[in-house]
Amino acid sequence: MAKKQAAAKKVTTTTTTTTTTHKSSRGGKKTTSSSSWKRTLYRYSAFLFGVTIAVSYGFVKSIVTDLGLLLGTVVPFNTEGCEPLVGLETCEDIHIHHPWGLAFTTCGHAESRKGWYPPIGNNNASAENAFKDKFVLYSLELNKFDVMELTGFPEGEDRVFHGLDIYELSPMELIIFAVNHRRTGSVIEVLQYNLGHMTVQYKETIKHELIHTPNDIVALGPRSFYVSNDHHHHSGIQRAIEENLRFPWSNVIYYSPENTFVAFDSVVSANGMSANTDRSTVYLSACFGGGFHILKPRENHTLVEEDYIKLDFFNDNPSYDAQTDSVFVTGHVQPLKMMHGLSVPEKPVVGPSKIVKISKNPQAKADAPAAAGTPKYLVETVLVDDGNLISTGTVAAIDRKRNVMLVGTAFGEKGFVRCPIPEGF
Repeated sequence: MAKKQAAAKKVTTTTTTTTTTHKSSRGGKKTTSSSSWKRTLYRYSAFLFGVTIAVSYGFVKSIVTDLGLLLGTVVPFNTEGCEPLVGLETCEDIHIHHPWGLAFTTCGHAESRKGWYPPIGNNNASAENAFKDKFVLYSLELNKFDVMELTGFPEGEDRVFHGLDIYELSPMELIIFAVNHRRTGSVIEVLQYNLGHMTVQYKETIKHELIHTPNDIVALGPRSFYVSNDHHHHSGIQRAIEENLRFPWSNVIYYSPENTFVAFDSVVSANGMSANTDRSTVYLSACFGGGFHILKPRENHTLVEEDYIKLDFFNDNPSYDAQTDSVFVTGHVQPLKMMHGLSVPEKPVVGPSKIVKISKNPQAKADAPAAAGTPKYLVETVLVDDGNLISTGTVAAIDRKRNVMLVGTAFGEKGFVRCPIPEGF
């Protein structure tokens, strides 16, 4: 009994010394425990500090990795047998029509990209030779290319092409969708090519308020497609903040003449796109932050994320390989080096490049969660170059029948490089 009384006395004493009572003007009482308030503040402060440190560490680690800041000297890997096609510069996207053995691409002028190229914030509207890109048709069998005549295109209109895709209208007719960064605003050009011809016929220009910073396209029909917007802001400090802090402000748009809307939102720098043969899976690169989204279309054409893969470089365009049901993704392993080169006039840009193959892991169970230990996807390095052969690589299009990998570049004077598919891939 004595012990219980002592304990009670101790509690009463403690409460008396830590509690202050104030009388209000109305004669009531307001009681506040100052030490309890301080303890709560300290706990919240410690919690917020810990969260800030954890988030900052992850953010900084991601930046250091993606920018290749600790990479050191890039050593070429699997570049044996690669040969550039002389006369082609800055062929950013390449698509192979396998039945015909023909590759379609658009190419520009490397030096002029330093002046006008809105995807990287270069907006010098008076840049020399910046607005005369060309359509190129390349024969894999003959290893030769032809510059196509673009007929019916509005006279004097800008041609600054970027991402493209192909829709097969018939075995002899193709519809080509191409992003065009005109000085009056970026648009989608719709063109038609008939097998055996040396011309590409202009059909129409698609401009829409939701398509404001287009990057790449997945064709769905003769007048419908998905298109990625790589930024929310076109230029200025807001765009710099968006990029450097990696805000998820970009998106993917579904377009058709009947309905246009945001199909997938909240992406960190939505970039290159591709899809499997029946368009049941869409692949999206999120360049800043090295993200790779695997998306599934719904019946209403919205996209839902099925998987997300974190890569260790600035990934650009994915290219689907139907024979292995895998995706070849190309990008930049030291993007700061590339950006520095773009700021130096009259000097070739040297941007080390990397190609990886993303494929389903045969040892992973389809219904097993990612945290189960076995990764659902395998990411294998196919090729690496220091930028002297393949500079600022953006795409690797695969043709298994002819054992060819065609590599395109965004800012390279060697804009189009033909390689054998490395053994084992």
